[in-house]
Amino acid sequence: MKSMKRIVSGVLLAALLVASMGLSADEAPASTQGVVNINTATATELAYLPGVGPAMAEKIIQARSNKPFTREDGITRIKGIGRKTFAKMRPYLTLEGPTTATKKIKVDK
Repeated sequence: MKSMKRIVSGVLLAALLVASMGLSADEAPASTQGVVNINTATATELAYLPGVGPAMAEKIIQARSNKPFTREDGITRIKGIGRKTFAKMRPYLTLEGPTTATKKIKVDK
């Protein structure tokens, strides 16, 4: 019984270490900073995304009103959102469920 507890404890510890490797405070995973549903978020919520301000948020809303996003990378069809910006925001994008981000998402450059 003791050896089984040690094995389980070791596996859990290893999983925690692997999950936390390479993340700085500003690169917290989406689960801690939240996600933004690009099909339903308000302009304020869209502005939580890295690289998105009020003007870009309005462009996203206009684009989705014409054609809702079916893939997260569809956001790159908006002028001003290229590969680099998309790469920064990708972990925080979703097409399903509610927006869970509650403040501006910070990432390292």
